[in-house]
Amino acid sequence: MDFRRIFSDKEYAPRRDLAIILLLYLVILAASLAFDSFDHVIDFVEQHEDWEIDEALTGLLLLPIALGIFAARRLSEAKKELKLRLLAEKQAHEMALHDPLTGLPNRRKANMVIEAALKQADSAPVTLLAIDLNRFKPVNDLYGHQAGDQLLLAVGERLKAAVADDGLISRIGGDEFCAMLSGIPAGDQLIRKVETLSEVFETPFLLGDLSVVVSASIGVVTTDVPATPLDSLFSQADAAMYRCKGTGRNEIAFFEAGMEQAAIQRAKIETDLRTAIVEGEIRPFFQPLVNLYDGEILGFEALARWHMADGTMRMPDDFITIAEETGLISDLFFVILKAAAIEAKNWPVGLHFAVNLSPVQFGDEWLVERILQTLVDVGVAPGRLEIEITESALVSDLDVARNVIVSLKNQGINISLDDFGTGYSSLRHLSELPFDKLKIDRSFVHGIETNSASQSIVRAVTALAHNLGLQVTAEGIETYDNAKSVMDSGCDIGQGFLYGRPSRGGQLALPDGSRLETGGESQDDSVKPHDEKAA
Repeated sequence: MDFRRIFSDKEYAPRRDLAIILLLYLVILAASLAFDSFDHVIDFVEQHEDWEIDEALTGLLLLPIALGIFAARRLSEAKKELKLRLLAEKQAHEMALHDPLTGLPNRRKANMVIEAALKQADSAPVTLLAIDLNRFKPVNDLYGHQAGDQLLLAVGERLKAAVADDGLISRIGGDEFCAMLSGIPAGDQLIRKVETLSEVFETPFLLGDLSVVVSASIGVVTTDVPATPLDSLFSQADAAMYRCKGTGRNEIAFFEAGMEQAAIQRAKIETDLRTAIVEGEIRPFFQPLVNLYDGEILGFEALARWHMADGTMRMPDDFITIAEETGLISDLFFVILKAAAIEAKNWPVGLHFAVNLSPVQFGDEWLVERILQTLVDVGVAPGRLEIEITESALVSDLDVARNVIVSLKNQGINISLDDFGTGYSSLRHLSELPFDKLKIDRSFVHGIETNSASQSIVRAVTALAHNLGLQVTAEGIETYDNAKSVMDSGCDIGQGFLYGRPSRGGQLALPDGSRLETGGESQDDSVKPHDEKAA
């Protein structure tokens, strides 16, 4: 027996103390027997009867019983305290490995499980899924953080049920989840399982009396190599996820070589974008909106252009989606709005200016007030501003969209439904919402002079819009044949390269080749038609 361990280890402390007490008792007992100690005590008591020592000794005989009861109670309390402490330690350990909101494993726990699974990846392939919710921030903004928390709980429950016994689902932060599937080889079986996870977002989430629709972007990577670094696996899953991010729909992407570089580039754009907005590197370029029948300039649409340090320009397709995903779109919108309003202030009073509003911004409860305040600060009448709203803005929450549009209209701001015909809105939206204009998507205008189907669609849409009291703008007009066809179809306003490329403020290009002087700089932006996108 290792006596040193017994006398040093806390685990043996109670037994050690008991042994010491018993040893001391035996020593005292032996000494008492050897010297007849009790007889000496009796003699001493009799010699000092006036000291009442016998009564004191009687009390001392009862004291061990009281001390025994006290010790027993203290021992019981100590056991309870130890039990509570062990429970607290267990709970603390669980909290360190689980998300406090959803109860799902957190990143730390997920790392432990995935690393363990990777050790057997040669016999049981490991698949990692990066799952990121689309449009989660508007839910928080519109309905409050409590609704957002309820949504995360519901998403976690559905994903956990979908994964079942095939792996693990964890929440690794914000609206990001991670799924690990083990033992499912690459192929049809894996694809079906991944599709099952994506399908959980096809049914609305019921949060009390509230019904919320969200989608998810899912990046997938599979490995059967046990030595695969965990960080590399996460990076590849994220890179695949970003490939389908921004569509606003349920999308699945499997990792392919080169995706990581694209993800790194995206992260760099996000970082640079924050700086560019603050330092005013993103500015509006203006493209004329022309009356198709007399060529009169009616106004200009403000199109965002990012001026890079090397003198080149980055087109909106490269950064608008990132701005929406990162919450920078509102700052970007107001930068463009203010700069466009400053330019418009120097134009003839009859000219208006148009700025696109992102669907993400509908969650800003102060949106209308901030727009009006910007116009007041610059000194431009609300009636000169036209807000262009894409059809996708009406899909997420029609009631919210209606409130924003009505509020803008009540302030005298004109509203245009942009990109009509791309497949989102319905005729009901046109009849229920107070639009002033409808913009036919350029996909219907390109080659319209030889495409009878496009001609029929444009003619029908234009007639419908006119019956509802709306003007119709045809965008993407590049040739005289385009212009003639949309005029024959009844469109009212034209926009496109035929009437002028987007230009910097200062000297705006007019259809007859002249310039509209506004006091700023001038610089033509030679871009391809598909790059003409507004902020």
